[in-house]
Amino acid sequence: MSSLEQLLLRLGFSLVILLLVSIATGKFQLVRANDIPFFGVFGLVYALFAFSGLSSIAFGTPIAVSVALVYTQPIYTALMAWLTRREKVTATSLGVVFLGVFGVFLVAGLNPANVQFGLGIFFGLLAGFFYAVYLWLKRRATSSMLNAYTPSQVLFNTFLFAAPLLTIVGLMLRNFSVDPLFVGITMPDLFQLSLILLFAAFSTVLPYGLLNYVKTGDVLPTTEGLLLLGDPILHALWAILFFNQFVSFTQYLGGGLVLLSAALNLKITSKPM
Repeated sequence: MSSLEQLLLRLGFSLVILLLVSIATGKFQLVRANDIPFFGVFGLVYALFAFSGLSSIAFGTPIAVSVALVYTQPIYTALMAWLTRREKVTATSLGVVFLGVFGVFLVAGLNPANVQFGLGIFFGLLAGFFYAVYLWLKRRATSSMLNAYTPSQVLFNTFLFAAPLLTIVGLMLRNFSVDPLFVGITMPDLFQLSLILLFAAFSTVLPYGLLNYVKTGDVLPTTEGLLLLGDPILHALWAILFFNQFVSFTQYLGGGLVLLSAALNLKITSKPM
């Protein structure tokens, strides 16, 4: 299945799950007219982020390399926090960010000598940038400005706009590419649909829904970005527990650097400004 089809189906299943949750809890609410432009941009950014990440793999980039590229996100997050004056970024805090990102590259088992730069690498870097923009918009969506929505409703609204906008992007890209793993459309079988449903529930609704519960007043943007670097460590852990894949000393070292960067950042941000 192509990146486009996978993501469209995930968004469709996610919308159904979130709608059922909202109805069951009695907290469903339509998007206010004034908030439509914001959620339009928010949905488009999420669609571009997820689509870029999947497309990186579709164009032949190894999963480990793609993961490492996506998690360059804290660099962009720190830069945007500084540009928007939401956070004071010092040389020390920036060094901590680069330490964490370097740790992610080690966790992913990335060997710079064997990386071939191509379209897949470009999409991976693009995913890292859009991930940072998504987190920045997410902080605004869950702030007091949009407190009329529950965290799950914010996610529902985001996906509600992401799905049609991704369809438009996909139709435009089909004029430039015929790669079946990029923008192709096939008839999925029951097993594929079951996998996509699981991805929607446990890899889309659950993590991004929980992320919306993070209060912007409790966690600074850079801190949030660094804490999310725990994801690649979990990738390595699942590889050990479920697939008996060997994890090298370098990958263990990378995991230690990620945790160290998060701890150092928490220590720095806890000091009085």
